[in-house]
Amino acid sequence: MAEKKKHPASEHHHAAAAHHAAAAHHHHQAAHHHDHGNHEEAKKHASSAQDHSQDADRHSKIAHQHSQK
Repeated sequence: MAEKKKHPASEHHHAAAAHHAAAAHHHHQAAHHHDHGNHEEAKKHASSAQDHSQDADRHSKIAHQHSQK
């Protein structure tokens, strides 16, 4: 019996989840730096978090497109 191929939407949902996790990590780091008054570092992490959020959104959209098919 052939191995069941993963649904493309599933791959993108996994990718989106990974990016959301990465974004959360950066948000935690940013908060940590804010607590210590290290605002430059906090800004860098906040920006990284935003990048990951955008990637996650992109993957979510693609996943939804695959789901419609």
